[in-house]
Amino acid sequence: MKKMFSVLLLLCSSNAMSTILTEDFEGTFPAWESGWLGTNSNLQNVYGVGGNRGNNPDGLWIADGLNNGSIAEITFNSLFGSTITNFSIDTTTWISGALFEAFDLLGNTLVSTTITSMQGAYTDPGSYQTISFSTANGLSGFSITGGSIEGNTSIDNVIATTGIAPEPIPEPATLALLGLGLAGLSFSRKKRINGVRLN
Repeated sequence: MKKMFSVLLLLCSSNAMSTILTEDFEGTFPAWESGWLGTNSNLQNVYGVGGNRGNNPDGLWIADGLNNGSIAEITFNSLFGSTITNFSIDTTTWISGALFEAFDLLGNTLVSTTITSMQGAYTDPGSYQTISFSTANGLSGFSITGGSIEGNTSIDNVIATTGIAPEPIPEPATLALLGLGLAGLSFSRKKRINGVRLN
């Protein structure tokens, strides 16, 4: 009976499931803009929406669409950003002393690090610096500052782990499932009447 009850609890519960989303910009441009990264943030191609990859065979020359070329401020849709638990991004830049910072939904700084000026976006594979971090409060976005970032900074291999809960079982279905389980328990239970076992 304990085993059957455990199975019922497992069927009725809904645990969060992790999903790993990757954008490596390998597809023909502008296909990436219809994927998870392009649709859940203001991240843009420096060549414009629907533009090509330019002289970057392995990544994306970034822009944010805010027309402030000295800084790239990438913001995630808050609903999507709230599901992010781990994030990784490859960066390379021509700008000496460029600073990468990421922030959670509470405004806390998750990471603040200088990007090494590797000028590595002209080959495939390119030469990139990987920045990875975890967050307990989602990810609101990241920024890269240091002067003339847009058009001189490239990203690649953006990976986000999200903890999106599956759709819950509707209440009537849960009750029906529980009822079937209890009915099964009652039929499988052996009863004794006056010392005689009935099946």
